[in-house]
Amino acid sequence: MASQNKPGPSRSRRRRRRKNGRRWTTALLVFAVLLMGCAAGAAALVYSKLNKIRYAPKPTPPVETAEEPAEGDPFADAEALVDISGLEPVEELVMPEGEIEPEEGVLNVLLLGTDIPFDRSDPGRADAIMILSLDMRDHSARLVSLERGMGMPILSGKYEGQRDWLTHLYHYGGADMMMESIRACFKVDLERYAQVDFAAFQGVIDALGGVDMELTDPEAWKLGLPVGWNHLDGAHALAFARLRSVDSDWVRVTRQRRVIQACVDGLKDADLMTINRLADAVLPMITTNFTQKEILSLLPNLPAFRGVQMEQMTLPAKGTYGGMTVMGGRGSFAPDFEKNAQILHEFLYKEK
Repeated sequence: MASQNKPGPSRSRRRRRRKNGRRWTTALLVFAVLLMGCAAGAAALVYSKLNKIRYAPKPTPPVETAEEPAEGDPFADAEALVDISGLEPVEELVMPEGEIEPEEGVLNVLLLGTDIPFDRSDPGRADAIMILSLDMRDHSARLVSLERGMGMPILSGKYEGQRDWLTHLYHYGGADMMMESIRACFKVDLERYAQVDFAAFQGVIDALGGVDMELTDPEAWKLGLPVGWNHLDGAHALAFARLRSVDSDWVRVTRQRRVIQACVDGLKDADLMTINRLADAVLPMITTNFTQKEILSLLPNLPAFRGVQMEQMTLPAKGTYGGMTVMGGRGSFAPDFEKNAQILHEFLYKEK
């Protein structure tokens, strides 16, 4: 009995299948090429933004100047800014013992606002000094102000072995000298910094479109604005952040933190066009010792911090410092670094 075979597909049907298969293959190849092109374009865009940042090539060398400049001292008029009357006199600054132990998943960054533009020969001072601590595990953030008139030991350079205000250490050896002393005195893991000058700070606020700030009677009078909530442009926000004549430097540092928090709040609902505009305006104003590779590794985590409400504090803590005289006969706050290091660690890492 002859076998019965099922009829096979016609030649025309086979040709159509082969033709459709080639079409799908071509479409998939085009799609893959588009994806690679988009990825390459995105990578090029990211690198174009990161290339706007000023990267510190190496630690800033300490200044090589006279031991104690009598005339022409840029800080000769600074003594009156720190009143140590009524504080217990302190003779020596005692640094805590022990090693610095990094906390897994926590990144600490020194934030500096300087009073001289980055392209000037005079490095100036760092009048806004904060530690920003980012916890990658739960995406919480903490912001710690360091009092600029705090007496700090100088651990390297021409002035090694002497003491001066924390803000002046930037003039003597840049951010690297500041980090060196902060690490030693507070036993905190601090290897990276980001710096802007005050003119750049003003530009950041303007690029953001201003910030909302509630002003007290003295603040409003000094700034020439109405009492209560105001939408501040860059110039007024900078004046607000630098204001201390109506109260004290201790209150001024809280104003600086309020402005930073307002900037973070403003980014919460920012669209991509706004973020792109901000990046173009802000990134060229930043100087940092982060590498591009390090910043790229952080980028996936950063969106989770948009709009974060930062816990805040100031060091030295109340009741943990006395008064002492430092370089140039300046009065300064003399912290108990052992107590303040413990307070800082409890705040940053929630140690009990």
